[in-house]
Amino acid sequence: MFKIYKRTIHIRTTADTQRLGYKVEQNSASRISNILTIPAVIAGAVLGTIVFSVFFAVLLIPLGIVGFRAWRLMKTAQQQGVPQPEDESLTAEYTVISDKDKR
Repeated sequence: MFKIYKRTIHIRTTADTQRLGYKVEQNSASRISNILTIPAVIAGAVLGTIVFSVFFAVLLIPLGIVGFRAWRLMKTAQQQGVPQPEDESLTAEYTVISDKDKR
């Protein structure tokens, strides 16, 4: 946020040359902007948070749906690709090779 300051300084000399007096004039617009600064910052923070949240909700909800569908398709493809045995038995062939002599 940019702020534009406009100040007028009147410098007058007094009889004492060691001391200079000055007066700063502020217009009414700068007083109003000083009063509205804090509410404007708070409103900007709240609005930014809402916009940020809506952006990510709009972005992440469809990505979540697409991801869930892709995961479900992969699970379905895995289940259809691997044949399920009809019964609960397990058949295995194996060969044992040993270099030790049986005595």
